[in-house]
Amino acid sequence: MSATTHFNLIRSVVFLIPVVITCGLSVAALSSSEGVQVRSNPPATAGGSDKKRDALVDVGGYRLHFRVIDGRSPTIVLESGGGADSSEWSSLQPQLARLTGLTVVSYDRAGFGESELPSSPYNASEEVAGLQKGLKRLGLAKEVLLVGHSYGGLLNQLYSYKYPKSVRGIVLIDPNTVAFVDAIGGPKQLMEIPFPTTPPLSKLQQAGIRQITAFDKTIELVRKMAFPRNIPLIVITAGKPWWPTQKQSDAYRAGHEAIVAGAPNRSLVVADGSGHNIPGERPDVVISSIQDLIRKLHP
Repeated sequence: MSATTHFNLIRSVVFLIPVVITCGLSVAALSSSEGVQVRSNPPATAGGSDKKRDALVDVGGYRLHFRVIDGRSPTIVLESGGGADSSEWSSLQPQLARLTGLTVVSYDRAGFGESELPSSPYNASEEVAGLQKGLKRLGLAKEVLLVGHSYGGLLNQLYSYKYPKSVRGIVLIDPNTVAFVDAIGGPKQLMEIPFPTTPPLSKLQQAGIRQITAFDKTIELVRKMAFPRNIPLIVITAGKPWWPTQKQSDAYRAGHEAIVAGAPNRSLVVADGSGHNIPGERPDVVISSIQDLIRKLHP
């Protein structure tokens, strides 16, 4: 049993609220083919499914860790907030699988959780390409529903732009937006590293530095790749202001409203009583929004 303590985070839209993540996964390989190393199933979760896969997938020079609960298509892909890993979804993932009957996937981005840290500099386009390659090797990339929290919303935007034919719908959970970053003075306002950078550094710290120092390039990349207008989209926004100033909170909400205004098949849902950590504080809103999206796809 190992525990990884996340950074004392200064900027919540680049990283998530500090949490302690505990993993108890066996590393004993059960099978390996096509760059996929299937590992021992994680412990059963109350209310969850026994159709679980835990795998390390080679996506080209490094391996990503995926947690899969098998079901029907399309596949719900859970994208964590910055600085978090797949354990952010440890409670929601089995609930979604049980309530929807769909395959539900969470994963650790490069360098986080159980995933390996690449030697190359961070590139958000390569980040989503790695996810797509991993899903493809798992046989789950054909039809997906993207669900992204905070920083994960930026990656959802890139993924839907790069692979629009496979994305059936998107649910953004209090996402960061280019409009917000512009409103507060640009990406440099969110690029402060919230921990000492003197070596030796843990894998998690190295992954954090890699992601934060590229945030300006990430924003410029996302700016050029808008959400496709034909893909239905729901934005869940925090009901409680959580930024230090009202001006910042207003700008954050305005970024969400701007996304919704971009196409008629988009809607805004307010998570009453919740701050930024909506998956933890109002999981019911996340579940109902995903169910609403599924109903729109299969009326």
